[in-house]
Amino acid sequence: MRIVFDIGGSVLIPDNIDVSFIKKLSYELIKVSEDHEVAIVVGGGKTAREYIKVATEFNASETFKDYIGIQITRANAMLLIAALRERAYPQVVEDFWEAWRAIQLKKIPVMGGTHPGHTTDAVSALLAEFLGADLLIVVTNVDGVYTDDPKKNPNAIKIPKMKAEELVKLVSESVEKAGMSTVIDPLAAKVILRSGIRTYVIGKEDALRMFDVVKGDHRGTIIEP
Repeated sequence: MRIVFDIGGSVLIPDNIDVSFIKKLSYELIKVSEDHEVAIVVGGGKTAREYIKVATEFNASETFKDYIGIQITRANAMLLIAALRERAYPQVVEDFWEAWRAIQLKKIPVMGGTHPGHTTDAVSALLAEFLGADLLIVVTNVDGVYTDDPKKNPNAIKIPKMKAEELVKLVSESVEKAGMSTVIDPLAAKVILRSGIRTYVIGKEDALRMFDVVKGDHRGTIIEP
């Protein structure tokens, strides 16, 4: 099976770099890669949003701020490459063709952002589409897709299973600006819909039992084609 992992920057690097978590996550990803072809996209998280916020004070354009975010995602990707050691392709992959070539070499390609206007969620979904992946696993700082932001609305309800059409509708009102933060952004949701990619949205705890997650054993949300 070919699997693309979309790892949120705020999961990989929250307020402080959690070395123990990165080591455990890398171990799980390496273990999965022994039985499956794996590609990874890493987000920018809180660090990227902080840089983008400061750039706003200098009246930087949305495109310029997107480029800042891309650089942060690639720095995060380099950190994960270091943790994956020899299993990873040795440099940050910057396009889908290179990711495909890395997989042919039996290495794990690790990407950050690619182009302005595309979040790493979108990059992950597009990469999964390009590679003909069987599964997309989105790791976020919440444990699934909710009816609303559970950090802001205590009455938000987790959705254990949904159709891709329902996901598109749920995220359609998100504002597409640099540094936007939603469980899955609108473009990614549309790509998931058009490509029929089976998708799991999971939280940080499930990320430490990725071998089970791949088999469908998790507490997150299943998005069906």
